[in-house]
Amino acid sequence: TGASEGSWRSPWFEDQRRDAFDVVEWITQQEWSTGRVGSLGISYDGTCADMLLAEPHPAVRAVAPLFSLYDVLADVAFPGGVHLSWFTEAWARYNRALDENRHHDAMVIPLWLMALAAAAKPDPSPGERALALLGRLPFAQFRRVVAPTLRRLVSGVAPVPGFAAPTVEMLAARAHNLDVHRGALTIGHRDDAGVDFDRPELTIDSFSPHLYADAQRGSGAAVYSYSGWRDGAYPHAAIKRHLTLRSARGRLTIGPWAHTGKLTIHAFERGAATRFDHGGELVSFFDETVAERPGPHGDGAPVHYFTTGEERWKACEAWPPPGVTPTPLYLGPGALTGRPGAPRTVTRAVRRDTGTGPRSRWRSLLSLVPGDYPDRRTRDRELLVFDSPRLSDALEVTGHAVVTLFVAWDRGDDAHLFAYLEDVSPEGDVYLVTEGCLRARHRRIASAPGLPASPAPPRTFLREHAAPLVAGERVELVIDLLPCSHRFDVGHRVRLALADADVDHFGGFASGAGPREMALSMGEGATSRIDLPTRAPPRFSP
Repeated sequence: TGASEGSWRSPWFEDQRRDAFDVVEWITQQEWSTGRVGSLGISYDGTCADMLLAEPHPAVRAVAPLFSLYDVLADVAFPGGVHLSWFTEAWARYNRALDENRHHDAMVIPLWLMALAAAAKPDPSPGERALALLGRLPFAQFRRVVAPTLRRLVSGVAPVPGFAAPTVEMLAARAHNLDVHRGALTIGHRDDAGVDFDRPELTIDSFSPHLYADAQRGSGAAVYSYSGWRDGAYPHAAIKRHLTLRSARGRLTIGPWAHTGKLTIHAFERGAATRFDHGGELVSFFDETVAERPGPHGDGAPVHYFTTGEERWKACEAWPPPGVTPTPLYLGPGALTGRPGAPRTVTRAVRRDTGTGPRSRWRSLLSLVPGDYPDRRTRDRELLVFDSPRLSDALEVTGHAVVTLFVAWDRGDDAHLFAYLEDVSPEGDVYLVTEGCLRARHRRIASAPGLPASPAPPRTFLREHAAPLVAGERVELVIDLLPCSHRFDVGHRVRLALADADVDHFGGFASGAGPREMALSMGEGATSRIDLPTRAPPRFSP
């Protein structure tokens, strides 16, 4: 916060975890305490609740990590092995402003993201129009306009009674705080050391909750994993935590929300304020697990998820839901079909200028951005697109879709690919259902001890499993898309869109580096496809 002495060695470092144990011990010693403790939090604070079980106190009966990561590398820093550089850079800038007690500067960043999102909205409301105008300014100019007002509103942290205000020396000592962006730029594999310059032996897993799964599981505490379909990559994080810990009375809920749950995204609509009673749901969980009040508490099912398109909540005993199996749709020239066609190879120039824009799931991680992707119809014109015929019956896709591609690049030892599963209405409107990406050197399917459980194809991101590309050599890429639950209505089409880059969020290759041309093979002998998790195969109109 900039309020105290000391330095921040890394997220959730060991001293913080020991402090949390001591706080719980203090709580249990108070007259008002029942001796039973629960903890919850959103985002970073949600991981703090998760980490409370890394060195578990016996009084902790339940935790609810809300909208938070479980595997630092795969869930936020390097989804699919690709550096989410936009996030690490913005978060590092935000942290630096807080460290220096410049809270007004820290607030500029989420406000800027909201302004960009408002400017990208095709039909901003009257209340959003002023923000949309500001969102058209370059960042430096935006900061000059809003910073004076923010400085008057947010002067910094309130002094703590009995302690001096932060001095120049105290603020200077924070220069040694971990810079998460600089650390991320030094690594490319899970086991690469050097993420922290002052402690070069650390890897990114050193402060990842999944590393402490044995202690978390052994604590006996109930864990509520809670996320939204547009919550960055955290819906997969919630699923991995739930499957890894298998906690008694544990729950998993994934709703139609962006990060924090304050905004809801319904199919083919703009994001809006949520009406879901998050507080009531969490009180029910802690009433059962900590207060130990007699039930009933909810419907008794441990897993709840929301199906967009159908716009309905569903419950089941496990994830993925029973009865869901992979159903392949094969890539052909511009099409998705139920059977592979004749062999064919499509060659195209690699584009490094495509992106997903400022209203994405990734932007929601640092601000109230809805993640509704309002301009997919336009953006798809720049991508490699494959459409199914129109559906004759509604099709529900629930689980983890997987894209398999047989590709070759003309040069370089690495490449990126981004895949988007979309719903195309009869009018041509496009709703982004889910997405995934992969750095080609991490294409090997492999497992390793200590990694989280997941229904997706296992991938370690370890250096020993890395496989550089060979120019001109065809390889198989398996891209797991982030989990989803969506119903494609009658008359709609299933679309797979492929891109070489997302310049709005993910780091690319240095100028002049990387491949210039990609060859995608499909049909018999090279069955590029998307496997959709469904209960029945899709039926198409003639």
